[in-house]
Amino acid sequence: MLVPMQKLTLYALKADRDALLLALQKDGSVMLEPEAGSKALPGSEKVSAQLDKTGQVLQFLVQNGAKNPLFPQKEAISYGNFLKETQEGRQLTEKLDTTASKIASLESEAAALRTQAESLDPWLKLDIPLEQLSFTETTRCHVGFLPEKELPEFQKAISSLLADMSLYELTQDGQAMVILAYEDADNDVKHLLKEHDFSEAVLPKRSGLAADVRKELLQEAEEKENRIARLKEETRESIPQKQQVELYYDQLNAAHDRLQNGGVETVSAFKVQGWVRKDRAQRVEQVVQGVTDAYQLTFADPEEGEIPPTVLENGRLVEPYESVVELYSLPKAGSVDPDMIMAPFHFIFFGMMMSDAGYGLVLTIMLYFALKKFKPTGFARQLALVIFFGGISTTLWGAMFGGWFGLEWHPLLFVPMNEPLKMLALCFGLGAIHLITGMLIKTKMLFREGDVMGAVCDQISWLIMFLGFFLMALVPGPIGKYLAWLGAGIIVLFGGRDRKGIISRLIGGLLTLYNISGYLSDLLSYSRIFALGLATGVIAMVINTVAQMLWSAGPVGIVAAILVLLAGHYFNIVINVLGAFVHSSRLQYIEFFGKFYEAGGRAFLPLALRTKYTDITK
Repeated sequence: MLVPMQKLTLYALKADRDALLLALQKDGSVMLEPEAGSKALPGSEKVSAQLDKTGQVLQFLVQNGAKNPLFPQKEAISYGNFLKETQEGRQLTEKLDTTASKIASLESEAAALRTQAESLDPWLKLDIPLEQLSFTETTRCHVGFLPEKELPEFQKAISSLLADMSLYELTQDGQAMVILAYEDADNDVKHLLKEHDFSEAVLPKRSGLAADVRKELLQEAEEKENRIARLKEETRESIPQKQQVELYYDQLNAAHDRLQNGGVETVSAFKVQGWVRKDRAQRVEQVVQGVTDAYQLTFADPEEGEIPPTVLENGRLVEPYESVVELYSLPKAGSVDPDMIMAPFHFIFFGMMMSDAGYGLVLTIMLYFALKKFKPTGFARQLALVIFFGGISTTLWGAMFGGWFGLEWHPLLFVPMNEPLKMLALCFGLGAIHLITGMLIKTKMLFREGDVMGAVCDQISWLIMFLGFFLMALVPGPIGKYLAWLGAGIIVLFGGRDRKGIISRLIGGLLTLYNISGYLSDLLSYSRIFALGLATGVIAMVINTVAQMLWSAGPVGIVAAILVLLAGHYFNIVINVLGAFVHSSRLQYIEFFGKFYEAGGRAFLPLALRTKYTDITK
């Protein structure tokens, strides 16, 4: 359900601001919102910069061998100790940040040295020191590369000038060459070089022969790389202290959140505003009273035009499916929370799409132990539980359809592959119930808003017509036909009621009646349940067939068959879990939500102790 929200406004003395923000953060019930004139508290920029630095240090540790599990085990710490900034964490962060900067600088320098050394490869046979490859009073020197195809013509042209050309290695840049020319002929030489696409070589500013300079550069690069290796080894020695940096990160993150909104202030007082759950308003006031008596605190229902944040609250079995809604969009405040109605359908559709009891058991057991071991929180926990429940549903539907790792065994209902029409009928029947449920929710919303005409003409009329079609197919007599005509008549007469003129309204009604094709399209979408279930079973059967063929090939074949079975079924589980989740969610988003859902809600993000690495015991 959607939790009612109230707007909070707090006036208090500036002297109590830090203590109040700390108390509100510990309680975690108030979402502060900036208003005109509000600003961050002093020191927020410094804390933000330090937080970024600490995050980079943690990443640096991971790059150098520290573990980075998907669901890190949080270290328990008391609230009192959490408030005391860890000096070890701060000092280690500064030390590792300096080390990371040194390593980055040395890596850049080593790379530059190796690049310079590589630039000398074409010139290793050059018997002139690099420092002498320059202009003199009477000569000019050009060092560079000429495209290979230009070389014959260039050699012929330069032979008539007062210049000497020496060739060295042929590279991807062209033919390496050194040209010495008398000053009087240099203009003609330069013109000739330009004409034949000559490119100057950039040589290191070093003294000595190219081969000696290259060796010197490589030695310097190796020295820097050795320093890098020593620094990385020192970093790895700090990995056991990573928890101190993680604690420091969480402390900075908590301080950063507190400092972001200091409210509007005068010389001695300040004001903050935000949102709180209506059922926690009294608790928030008690928190404020525990800090100071000098305050004014008011709670008010949202005014017209104000959009409070959305808070969902559901039971233990339904709460995980809030993650499915969040992946789409939170419901707008004042509308309907679809989780209670959506959860059973998502559960059923997921299991039908997997439809293999063996896969369901494996998935359920794996998720059970994963949840116990890693203890994920928040959105990750909710999503894992949705898959866990999907595993249970898969086991149930697989048993009803007789599917066990691609083998058929004692179906409790029927085998979809043998009786596809029954399976399609079941899919369409569940789809019809799903769509009608969405329409009934919309009907209730319209009645609640006082739009009786909309409820009757836009929703109930369709339900009457669909009921008529159902009775026409199953119940003898004219009652079904009369109901279908009654529903269609209401749609034609009142579907275009917003238009002016009788003719225009009737045309609008007929166009509205044409929307029956949209309902038919929505219903046909539920055939994907059968398609995905069929795909799961067929792939499993193919895996079993290949393994059976290998099994008869002796010991090697038996090993290969076991590998095919394990790898193949593992792959089939993974790929079909993804498919089942995506497509069962899609049926909610497009077919179900399209009938009533009002998206556009914004998340409720209270000022709270949101930690990544530590578990605070309050």
